[in-house]
Amino acid sequence: MDDLGVMTSTGIAGLRPFWPSDYSGLIVRHLMRHPGLCRGRHVLDLGTGSGVLAGTALQLGATDVVATDLDPDALHLAEDRLARIAPEARVQLGQGAMWDAVESDLRFDLVLANLPNFPAEQLQSGSRAAFWSVGGEDGRKVLDPFLAGLPKRLRQGGSAVFTQNRCVGLRMTLDRLAEAGCGARVVETALVPVGPDKLAALSRISHEPEGLIEMAGFVFLEVVLVVVESEGPERRSISGREKTA
Repeated sequence: MDDLGVMTSTGIAGLRPFWPSDYSGLIVRHLMRHPGLCRGRHVLDLGTGSGVLAGTALQLGATDVVATDLDPDALHLAEDRLARIAPEARVQLGQGAMWDAVESDLRFDLVLANLPNFPAEQLQSGSRAAFWSVGGEDGRKVLDPFLAGLPKRLRQGGSAVFTQNRCVGLRMTLDRLAEAGCGARVVETALVPVGPDKLAALSRISHEPEGLIEMAGFVFLEVVLVVVESEGPERRSISGREKTA
C-alpha cells in the first residue's frame, strides 16, 4: 500500500503489470454513485483484467463475484488483489473467451464488462498483450458475442454496465439489446485521447464516424457507458432501487 492507502502492487513477481483504463474508471464511478447495484448482489466481471471492477463490487457489498479473463496472468493478479481487498468474500475465477469462461447455468444480478472494442486488427501497446483493446476491423469482434449472450445470463430484474466506443456502432448495440427484450440507455459519455500507436492502427471502418472527434490537433474517441436492465415484472432501476414495471 502506498501513502494514500492505494494498492499499487500485487506482490507477484514475473507477471506483466495490469492497470485500470479510463473506460474502467467510468464503470467504477457509476457503481460508486449507485452502490445498490452491487449490495447483496451476485456479480460477474467479464474480462476482469486488473480486477478493479470485481474489487469495486466487493467493496460496495456484493455477496459474491465471478471474475473471468482470457489472460492467465490477469487472473493470477486479480485473484491476489481480490484476496487482499475482501479476504472473506466468495470469489470464483474462470479462464476463457467470453461466455465460455462462465458456467452455463449461472445467472447474475449484475454483469460488468470493459471489453476490447477498439477498431483495429492488431495493436501492441507497452507490456500489454496484443489482444488487449483490439476489437477487430469494425470493433465488434468481442462486443457482439457479449451482447448475444448477455440477456440469458441476467437474472430477472438484473442489470449490466459496460463501456463502448461510439464509433463501433452505438445504435447497433442498443437495437440488438432491445430486440433481445432488454432496456438499455447511455448514462454517461467521455472523450478518450487516441495516442500515436492506436491512431496508426485505427481501422477505416466506422459505423458512427461522429464518435471520432478531432480537436486542437488531437483525435479522441467518444466512449459511452451503457446500462442494461432485463425485462420482468419487477426489476432494479439504474439507481439500484426497486421499481415495478
